[in-house]
Amino acid sequence: MQNSKKPNFLLIGGFASSLINFRGPLLKSLVKDFEVYAAAPFIDKKTRTLVEKIGVHCISTEFDRTGLNPIKDVRAYFKFKRQLRSIEPDYVLAYTIKPVVFGLRALSSKDVSRFALITGKGSGFDQSTFKSRMVRFFVKALYKSALSSVNGVIFQNDQDKDFFESEGILSKASRSTVIKGTGVDLNHYKSRASHTKNDKTVFLFIARMIREKGIPELLEATTLLRQSHGNFEVQLLGWIDPNPGGISKDEINRQHESGLINYLGTTDDVRPFMDAADVFVLPSYYNEGLPRTIQEAMAMGKPIITTDHPGCRETVEDRKNGLLIPVRNSEALAEAMKSFLINPEQIESMGKESLILARERFDVNQINQKIFRFMKLADV
Repeated sequence: MQNSKKPNFLLIGGFASSLINFRGPLLKSLVKDFEVYAAAPFIDKKTRTLVEKIGVHCISTEFDRTGLNPIKDVRAYFKFKRQLRSIEPDYVLAYTIKPVVFGLRALSSKDVSRFALITGKGSGFDQSTFKSRMVRFFVKALYKSALSSVNGVIFQNDQDKDFFESEGILSKASRSTVIKGTGVDLNHYKSRASHTKNDKTVFLFIARMIREKGIPELLEATTLLRQSHGNFEVQLLGWIDPNPGGISKDEINRQHESGLINYLGTTDDVRPFMDAADVFVLPSYYNEGLPRTIQEAMAMGKPIITTDHPGCRETVEDRKNGLLIPVRNSEALAEAMKSFLINPEQIESMGKESLILARERFDVNQINQKIFRFMKLADV
């Protein structure tokens, strides 16, 4: 790139693919007025090509997203500090835990405008094992230290904001806001003009293969529903995650081979799978911000089954565009799935309502403008 007098903007993400899949529209907006840099762990060649095509510089960090090795994190931290010396960013936005607690601290200049985006509390905060309690203690301390010197904090749901304040992680006097959702490009995630009925009703689950996303409950609900109904299919799409709550590939394959579910593997484009599905289901009790996959499903006109849980409940008006169920309740999940089997007309009617709500709440351009206004970038 040629030399520019534009201010420098640094986006720090938790995993490489999110730079395009979740933050691509944000980066495209930023390059109009900023010299933009995007940092994430272990950026692969494909992601680098896509990011640089937008006009953004890539910085590949070495933070292990799920790792708990403090020595590796310290090494990654000092390497990142060295990488930042030639950038001197004017504005920084970091999202997910390690970019916030390590990435923001790696900035040496006090003149940098720092902002943190909390995309959910993540795993560990609700667990009661000795290890999880220790991890929670240190994560809270690191968060508190990092957030004490930021210019603003963005949350994706009200409950997370309340939690950070009640736990003393964030001072109530700190500048913060709630902007619900990452948002989706409504031109990219287009619904079909009309729904073509499948031979079987297809329930689609898209998420990382971790237990807290509700996979054990989904498997049990499917088993229960098979006892009375057979004309449906449950599809799982998503990558195997080394997270402590991850489900092994062998376990997923066993369920696939048994015929209980159809595991579809991973993809860079969920739209064909969304198109082929009837109902989107995410029975999560993970500490979500606001699930991106539900936003995508709504934009493509799908009815939603999800839990009455922070982050998830913000996407559904119960019995209007989908059904809310209690967390960790496979019987309630089976009943919700059953309702679409015995009342298939709900698939189209609730799907239309999902699209209306997606347009009202999750247009990525509107959400990005809210972020820019909070960061006071309109004055740049």
